[in-house]
Formats: sequence, structure tokens, C-alpha cells
Amino acid sequence: MGIEGIYRRACEVTLRVMRNQNDPLMSVLKPLVYDPLVEWSRGQKGQKASSGDDKSKGEITNDQAMTHVQNIEHRLKGILKSSRQSKPRSIPLSIEGHVRHLIQEASDNRNLCQMYVGWAAFM
Repeated sequence: MGIEGIYRRACEVTLRVMRNQNDPLMSVLKPLVYDPLVEWSRGQKGQKASSGDDKSKGEITNDQAMTHVQNIEHRLKGILKSSRQSKPRSIPLSIEGHVRHLIQEASDNRNLCQMYVGWAAFM
């Protein structure tokens, strides 16, 4: 049984709901780009988030935050960029293919060997 049963089906249903409700999810994330209280980078003390071109409007955007939000938006659409690829795929994956890819990434030995040993995943 393993991952081929209920778990895979639950992942597919969850991903389908997330893709169908993409706009509400992104409307929660996008305001964080403009929130001055959210720190996206761990820069040196006193270093502020980079400013966008909207200085005249009074808006300060964090470029790193914009990159993260765009990556999340691409992932919700099924456009993936794995650690082995330099650029994202141009054709979105189907829901089933996306779940298959995520399970393969989660069970890849190269990723598992980088986990914190104190998590005790072997138990």
C-alpha cells in the first residue's frame, strides 16, 4: 500500500483544491510583500529590505519577498523548478504528475540525507 493508496489520493484532492482556490491563497500572501514588519531576509543588522521603483508612491517592496511569492504562485499552477534544474518548466504538470513529483522529491535519498537527525524520522 504505502504511498499508493489513501495518501496519494488525499494529496491529489488537496492540490486540486489549492489550485482551484489559487486567488484567495495568493491574496493572503501578496500583502506580506508590502508589510514593513515582515522580514524575508536575514541580512545584517540595520540593513533594510530593498526598495522597489514605487518610492514616489510611498510603497516599499521587498524583492526577495516578491520572488518567493512568485515561486509559490508557479508551484500552485504546477510549474516546478527542482534543485537539479536551473530554470522552471514551461508546461505545468497535471495534478497527478505534480503529486508524483513531490512524493519523489520527498523520498529522494539526496534530500533525506540533509534532514535534521534529531527529527528521528527512522522511528
